Amino acid sequence: MKIKTKQVGVILHGEAMIFPSNLPKKVTKIETTNSQYHIIADSETTGNHHVVDLNDGVTFYQNEGGTMFAVCEKPTQVRCILENRHSTIPLPAGTYEFGIQQEYDHMEQHMRNVKD
Repeated sequence: MKIKTKQVGVILHGEAMIFPSNLPKKVTKIETTNSQYHIIADSETTGNHHVVDLNDGVTFYQNEGGTMFAVCEKPTQVRCILENRHSTIPLPAGTYEFGIQQEYDHMEQHMRNVKD
C-alpha cells in the first residue's frame, strides 16, 4: 500500500530511532501492545516506554529478522508513557522502520543497545 507522505528524516526519541521506509515484501502483521499505543522501545528500568499512539490506519509489522515497521495511513505521534521525559513528536502519515540506538562500551569493547 502506497501512502502519500510528508518528507521526514530520521526521528530520534530517546533510544528509539524511526526511519522513513518502505514495507518489505515478507512481513507479518503483529499485535499491538494495547488499544491506545504500541511500544517501540522498552524501558528497562523506569517503565518510561517509547510508544506510537494508535488510531485508525496505524498497523505494525515485523520482518523475518525481527525489525518492526508501521504503516500510518493518518498522522499520529511518538511519545513516552511518562510525559515529562521526552517531547511528543508528530509522526506524519507514511511507512516507518524502527530501531534502537547503539553505544560503544569502551570497558567491555563491544556495541550494545542504549538503555534508559
